Amino acid sequence: MITNDRPASDIREPSPSPEERRVYRAPVGSTWVVREPSPGPGTVVLSATGEFDMDTVQCLHEALADARHAGARQTVLDISQVGFGDSSFLHELVAAHFSHHHRLVLAGPIPDQLRELFLLTGTLRLFHTVRSRRSIGLT
Repeated sequence: MITNDRPASDIREPSPSPEERRVYRAPVGSTWVVREPSPGPGTVVLSATGEFDMDTVQCLHEALADARHAGARQTVLDISQVGFGDSSFLHELVAAHFSHHHRLVLAGPIPDQLRELFLLTGTLRLFHTVRSRRSIGLT
């Protein structure tokens, strides 16, 4: 009989391969993050859609954690389809910025509500932002 001495909380599903598309869904509402096939080595592309608050932000947390575990040197997060983000959304972005990510790029256009959130909290300067994914060669 083979046993696993590690507690269940230590067992983690393997991160998706760079070529693999994966959808991270919130348990409630119509909020999700899609990990798209990698455009090149060291880059993970994520697209967020919906309204992110403490009830739905777990899907973003998981997507960013998988990008980190995949060893991405750059994570591009398209936030152009985010309708709302609260402090828990901002917390995930700030945590990703200060984690092992080499570079977190927020691709827009950045929705007005998020721009206000970043400006009011003084966090916009933390992030490298681009007008669109296309402006950095991603479609």
